[in-house]
Amino acid sequence: MEEKNLYIKIAHWYYTLGMTQDEIAKRLSFTRQKVNRIINSLVDQGIVSITVNGYNTSHVSYESALEEYFHIRRVIIAESYDMENDFLPTLADRAAQFLESFLQTDMTIGVSWGKTLAAVISRLPYKRRSDCTVVQMVGAQNITGDRMLKSDEIARSLANKLDCACYMFYAPTVVDHPETKTMLMKERTIQKSYEWMKQCDVGLFGIGQLTKESTMFQRGFLKEKDISQLQEDGFVGDICMNHVRLDGSWDDNCMENRLNKAGMDILKNIPNVIAVAGGADKTDAIIGCLNSGVVDILIIDDLSAERIVKTLKIS
Repeated sequence: MEEKNLYIKIAHWYYTLGMTQDEIAKRLSFTRQKVNRIINSLVDQGIVSITVNGYNTSHVSYESALEEYFHIRRVIIAESYDMENDFLPTLADRAAQFLESFLQTDMTIGVSWGKTLAAVISRLPYKRRSDCTVVQMVGAQNITGDRMLKSDEIARSLANKLDCACYMFYAPTVVDHPETKTMLMKERTIQKSYEWMKQCDVGLFGIGQLTKESTMFQRGFLKEKDISQLQEDGFVGDICMNHVRLDGSWDDNCMENRLNKAGMDILKNIPNVIAVAGGADKTDAIIGCLNSGVVDILIIDDLSAERIVKTLKIS
């Protein structure tokens, strides 16, 4: 399914948008020869006749609009079937389909935490990738109830699905005092965790909104005064617990010296940062994270994609 969707998108780029084979190859990190073979097979596969068949044309339009506007490599839209309040199952299914083919041997994969990521990884099939490595990118959380929301459990679950090694980050997500983080950063085990983060080939993250409905607030990692201060400073959301403003900037964050996570400098150097996100309350958060320049691939539900396109008037 993932391969067919990719071939359909290549058909749209080549035949509808007039992109060259070199441009397509560069966007997908393929060789030109591979792109040429795919294009030559499109008619035989029934994907191309006079028009591009088998794909929601509005999805292709929104995907291309977002890719061009934010200068990101790829946008993948999941069908929500107009279920505004229950989009997560189909979004997670679509993300899992993509990851099944995207994750290759000998990759180092960094993960954060949260409901969306937990749903995605729970849907991934078991696929032996014993030479891969999974890295926990944010500190540990004491969460009651659904333990799969925890960053360490998400990392372990993905490593279990891939049958590979997992490197944990043994530090709390949030500390009360900046001095505590300063001391933790001197520990060799913490320093080693950051060395692993810097080796990641893939980063798999959700995007969080900055409201009282956010998981970070609901689980007690941010207090009401923290939310108020961040909002006053212009922040709208976070990726891997890095708060961003609508324009993508992340400087002068009052929480930065109390959060244990991979910073934006690390995320910027990961070759493949994949963000999975959706929901009406995350529109600004998603826009801010895309404007930050750290995201390479966005997997999003159709209603959220439509909202962003219309908000920015880019269709």
